[in-house]
Amino acid sequence: MKKIEVRCELVENNNSKELFIYGPVLDNKSYWYDEGEYICPQNIIDLLKDVNVEDDLTIRINSYGGSVFAGIAIYNLLKSHKGTVNTMVDGIAASAASIIAMAGDKILMAKNSMMMIHNAWCFTSGNAKELRKVADDLDKIGDSLVETYMDKFVGTVDELKTLLDDESYLTANECIDLGLATEIVDNSSKDDDAQAKQNKVSILAKYRERAKLNEADKNEGEKTEECQSFIFNKFGGNK
Repeated sequence: MKKIEVRCELVENNNSKELFIYGPVLDNKSYWYDEGEYICPQNIIDLLKDVNVEDDLTIRINSYGGSVFAGIAIYNLLKSHKGTVNTMVDGIAASAASIIAMAGDKILMAKNSMMMIHNAWCFTSGNAKELRKVADDLDKIGDSLVETYMDKFVGTVDELKTLLDDESYLTANECIDLGLATEIVDNSSKDDDAQAKQNKVSILAKYRERAKLNEADKNEGEKTEECQSFIFNKFGGNK
């Protein structure tokens, strides 16, 4: 199996600490049956050893998730931190990673980022009795997910369950409306110099002119087609 690149590290940024969770979230850092690497609760425990108990933290997330219990464990580790914990979705916070995002006192999302929430699922095998038990267990796990999201969600439990049933991909704006995020971060540059702005204007002007030419060609083609159709209908000739 191809090695999975992950980033799980603590960095200093302007006298604050940022913890990156970029990659799959599972119970162990690695497994004997593949060459992948994963983010696990033990990673977070080890990294938090280098953080003072009252330090503020920003947790930056770009992950499709993984194990629900690993996500819940990381969520609880972050919730127990005494300092302010803000989570920031840089790309996607899906599945178990969306649970981690809920640990933030503030949940920030880049304006073009997304969150995905769904019901717990698993691979399983067994006889009918065993499979029924697995279904019951998944229902209980689902209840724990609902309880976690409901700390932030502004709707009803039934509305949340509908979103989970639908395996919902949510934009940053939708997350704000649902209470699953508190702020949208616009990372676009606000300090373009005059030359850069002029370059943008020139580029746009070029493409607008090209669009006008294309439209003119299209109109000319339509006029030619109309003329040919008229000749054909009037005189019975060929187009």
